[in-house]
Amino acid sequence: MKSLTRYFQRLMLGTLLVTTMSCEDFALGEKFLQKPPSSDVTIDTIFSTAVYARRVLWNSYGNLPYAFWSNNSYNYTTSMWYGILEGLTDLCNSALDWDGPNKAYYSGAYNAGSEEASDGAGGTKYGFTRRNSWQSIRMAWVFIENVDRVPDMDEAEKLRLKAEAKVVIATQYAEMLRHFGGLPIVDRAISAEDGLGMPARGTLQETVDFIVKLLDEAISCKELPWHIDEEESDNWSGRLTRASAMGLKVRVRLFAASPLFNSDAPYYGGEASEKLMTWFGGYDQKRWEDAVKAGEEFFNELKKEGFYDLVTEGEPRMAFRDAYYTRGTTESLISVRRHYKTGSIGGIMQGARWGSWGVTKEYFDMFPMADGTDFDWNNEEHAKHPFANRDPRLCETILLDGDRFGSSVSAIHREYSKDKANYPKGEHYNNKNVSLDDKGLTTNGLTARKFLLDRQGEWNGRVIQWPLLRLAEVYLSYAEALNECNRTADAYYYINEVRNRVGLGDLKTGLSKEEFREAVLRERACEFGFEEVRFYDLIRWKREADFTKHLHGLYFYKNKNTGEYLCEFPQLKERAWQKAGGFSPRYYLSAFPPKEVNKGYGLVQNPGWE
Repeated sequence: MKSLTRYFQRLMLGTLLVTTMSCEDFALGEKFLQKPPSSDVTIDTIFSTAVYARRVLWNSYGNLPYAFWSNNSYNYTTSMWYGILEGLTDLCNSALDWDGPNKAYYSGAYNAGSEEASDGAGGTKYGFTRRNSWQSIRMAWVFIENVDRVPDMDEAEKLRLKAEAKVVIATQYAEMLRHFGGLPIVDRAISAEDGLGMPARGTLQETVDFIVKLLDEAISCKELPWHIDEEESDNWSGRLTRASAMGLKVRVRLFAASPLFNSDAPYYGGEASEKLMTWFGGYDQKRWEDAVKAGEEFFNELKKEGFYDLVTEGEPRMAFRDAYYTRGTTESLISVRRHYKTGSIGGIMQGARWGSWGVTKEYFDMFPMADGTDFDWNNEEHAKHPFANRDPRLCETILLDGDRFGSSVSAIHREYSKDKANYPKGEHYNNKNVSLDDKGLTTNGLTARKFLLDRQGEWNGRVIQWPLLRLAEVYLSYAEALNECNRTADAYYYINEVRNRVGLGDLKTGLSKEEFREAVLRERACEFGFEEVRFYDLIRWKREADFTKHLHGLYFYKNKNTGEYLCEFPQLKERAWQKAGGFSPRYYLSAFPPKEVNKGYGLVQNPGWE
């Protein structure tokens, strides 16, 4: 038997990774950690006991998609160099000159060569070889192919864990699908004996079919539970379930049905488009019907099995916070847990303090009034009191003037130069401890609160998760798919469930198909801000206008006598995409690193990046 250090030499996949798999990679207990890698640590050794075998799968779990910038070895694999994906959208604008959004995208410098950086310094939004996605996939296949030999694990657990491993693989592929389109189909653990080993890039249809097949196999496994039982929750909370697989299937089907891939013409011409790696080759309404079917299957199973529900306990704002932040709720479908407490991901705080989480006026304006009607700057009362009687998600997503901030009340309004006596600066505006100044967090006038909470006592030491998939997304995805299948009347229920959770009234009835589509996309922006949903919504709908429109800050000046506000909307620094001719549809998908393309195993470059 080959030694583990040889068998797990590199994630061959075209020599994509250079990580050698040794016993340390599997954290096989103190005795093995103390024992240096040697030829007697074999696959047989690893799969000789359930304890060691499970840790192979746990290691695969440990590389699931995770958006937080962290303070350890994941620093360079999970973030755009202190930037965030929302910084590429109309929701957020980064003032941190050297983060990924500014360095690679706002400047217009992004090209295929930007993907060559091995440590994340290129600041790109995914990193085909930089992330540990392929390592996670390989470990999951190694587990699937070897777990049957484990003598002290019963058959039911083997089947359950193999199903979980398939959902891990599908999750990694689903994430890469949204960045690259068609991918090499790795359907086994490729070993050193496979030569280059990496299969050629598959078509888009092959990639979607592969993901769906993995998910269907997991869903059909009766040993894979619908949810984690209460008696298991302490030890196994966060493990993947049938609900995880069915919810992810809705996301994949919705993305595949959307115009980026499902259209009468490719979004951009090139070899990859000609080979149907970046579109299906034509429009087919059945893809929307497939998305509806996936949603129906999920909600039918939910009705049968129960357990999952939108979080509603407590007042609306706190219910919403629990929905995205708190582990183990009835809303969490895929919860990624690389780090236990906030102290290990302090980098997200730094990025925010230095200006990478600046909220735009365009995002502020999306949140409706508390009664569900639109916020309108032309309404005199709205303009004078822009924070009052708004959607509760606004004050949880964005740090507002007058909200709780640490041990005091936030006062982030600026000094109005024309009347300083009546419009004094807020007490926190120049507080260096929280970087509320023109050069940092409030450069745009507003900043985010979501995930950062109050940035002082409440945030410190909190148990953290990354909500990769929440039940609310399935509701809104199903509503969108129903609408695209001309079942708008049926779709209202699902969008209203999400709105009602935070106390908003039902969506206005009688909307056209196009109007309802816009309402869903707006609802998704309000619900999932800073959860990496908006960017994918913009690219799958090919929303060039949202990428190219000029964005604005929001400066507030508060009258100390009346409490009324005066507001200014300065245009933010122009991004390259917002300049004439600066945006191209090729930006919808990322480039592959040229070094990988040049290895000759069939990785065709995405169109526009050749």
